[in-house]
Amino acid sequence: MMKKILYTVLFVVAFCVNSYAQAPVDLFDPFYEDLSMWEGSGLINDTPSIRPYPLQEIERLLQMVMEKGDAGQRRRAEEYYKRFFGRAFHFGGKTEFNFAQQANKNEQQFFITPFAKMNYRISKMLTVAAYVSFSLFNKLDNSSLLPAASYSSKDIAEDHGTIVGKWRMLPMFNSSVTFGTAASYITAGLGRTSYGPFHNSGIFISRDAFHAGQFIFTVNKTKWAYNQVLLLLSATDKGGYNFAPNKFLASHSLDIRPFPWLTFSIIDSMVYGGRFEPIYLIPFSAFFLGQSIYQFPDNTVLGMSCTVKPIRGLRFDSALYVDDLGLTEIIKFQSALWRLAGEFGVSYTMPNTHWFSFVDLNYTLVMPYMYTHVDDHNQNKPNYQNYTHHGAPLGTNLDPNSDRIYLKLKFRPLYGFDIDISDTFIRHANTTESIADIGMIKDYLERNYTTDGSVFNHPTITSRDAANGSTVWKNHAFLYATPFMQQKTIQYINQLAFDVSCHLPIVKSGGYMLFKLGYVFETNINPGVRNNVYLPSDTSKGWANRSIADIGEAEIRKEAARQLENWRANAKGKQFNHYIRLSAEVAY
Repeated sequence: MMKKILYTVLFVVAFCVNSYAQAPVDLFDPFYEDLSMWEGSGLINDTPSIRPYPLQEIERLLQMVMEKGDAGQRRRAEEYYKRFFGRAFHFGGKTEFNFAQQANKNEQQFFITPFAKMNYRISKMLTVAAYVSFSLFNKLDNSSLLPAASYSSKDIAEDHGTIVGKWRMLPMFNSSVTFGTAASYITAGLGRTSYGPFHNSGIFISRDAFHAGQFIFTVNKTKWAYNQVLLLLSATDKGGYNFAPNKFLASHSLDIRPFPWLTFSIIDSMVYGGRFEPIYLIPFSAFFLGQSIYQFPDNTVLGMSCTVKPIRGLRFDSALYVDDLGLTEIIKFQSALWRLAGEFGVSYTMPNTHWFSFVDLNYTLVMPYMYTHVDDHNQNKPNYQNYTHHGAPLGTNLDPNSDRIYLKLKFRPLYGFDIDISDTFIRHANTTESIADIGMIKDYLERNYTTDGSVFNHPTITSRDAANGSTVWKNHAFLYATPFMQQKTIQYINQLAFDVSCHLPIVKSGGYMLFKLGYVFETNINPGVRNNVYLPSDTSKGWANRSIADIGEAEIRKEAARQLENWRANAKGKQFNHYIRLSAEVAY
């Protein structure tokens, strides 16, 4: 009886005092979706590439909308302004119910989350934002509760926590401190990060990645902007487990805006770890040339993006992120090392408040082995060079050798009432299926490599130097080919999503009531593609110290063919999955 009373009290408390997290530390705050609409309509054209934005920048953006927008846009901006700057401290909570049916298996999740938040301007140039919560729940987000190729939006680390009956309680904390003005500032914080122009699962840095320590430096002028970020990441072993510290992403970019309707950017990133390297803090430097001092020990990635707005409301975006290019092969019109990711989109946003808000269509591709790297032969050691954080991709949520078409329509028939309809079509293939080199196949069969086609499936086979214990790079699969979607077994995923939200402002306090209903119908064909193709077997375990000639190539290929046939048989199938999310929120 006492348990039921406790659950009831917690539910009522959470329901009655619920609120959003803060935009300076929460990229899922609805402010950012409205900001994207204001950018798409041409109302705003000079935002920095790296989010989240501090209160200084948020205030500038809201003032622009309140000065230049129509009545509906000004009303929305005024509500945000009152929420962010009307009072420094808020208290609240959150209730959420999620239901998932995958392969006829049902999962249910329930969250109750009281929290406190702060937006405080210490002085004109110094601001602080923070969000702390304690979630009472029956289970954390997992692959059985989420649609394919998606990750949790909750920054709650897996831990036993405090047990309350059959429930668990765990805390979450995000914060940021910013010094400067809207024109130039430096931020230190703990939270999620994204890099434009595609802020929802972009190829550079995605808001889908787990929160991390962040240091952001931005100079934002009318014609140009400079952005620099240092992320403190969590490394994992070969399979994405056993977290370890001392992994970093250093990234900087230059945005050029010669006209209000045109922006193009270059981005230079470095993933490294096992040490802290101050050379990657130097602004306006070339990271790749900087690491040449140390004989190129780290993983450098170069990118570029472009945004064109030919008329009000119409927007074209493109982005390219390059790990490796075989320039010699390209010049000779031969098969090249196309280790890259790209994203291309077109959208139309109504310039003024309208019942039809916008339509967005984009295409993303991730070439084989993109984001995958390895820095040691010992697969139990932390991998400091792959483009991951906390066991998941740091960039787009697509695996290597995948592509995606995404279409979204947003309607706002009444003020505060939104209807979103979207469809996502994904293809993915496991590059290991097409590996034919006998040396690589032998290593896959005798050692426990990850061969599931994920970001942890690197293209390199290694060994240990018997003389000094160092790593020997035996071979790299990408040197032969990067066969994009050329495998026999392809996974196809289609996700049709329908979301309704009702946002009712509370004028007196600057708060609101928010109710949400979301549904996703997912078709997943060949869901087993993301399993390991090859594993050590009783037949191959004794091959480690034997040569190919000693074992016999025919014997190796026979065992490989057996495992490949089993993998193909287990990869095939069809799933029709359902996901329902309900939430009710009140903010004061």
